[in-house]
Amino acid sequence: EIADFLEEERGYRCCMHNRDFEPGKRILQQMGESIEGSRRVLCFLSPQFLDSRYCIWEFRQAYEADEMRGNRRLAIIVM
Repeated sequence: EIADFLEEERGYRCCMHNRDFEPGKRILQQMGESIEGSRRVLCFLSPQFLDSRYCIWEFRQAYEADEMRGNRRLAIIVM
């Protein structure tokens, strides 16, 4: 898995909803906080990603944050 490689081989910390999000707390709030607290946002565009309303929301949040700040933290990888 890509996240395992990035964490174990490259020393990055990936945000994984099943591991990092608190049960019972609003998921969209947690997603937004995660984006805001990230140094980089990697977006792996796949057919499954494009079918998920949560992924689309997350992408839009990251894109809009990038546009507002102009610091280009968002990297898009097409799969």
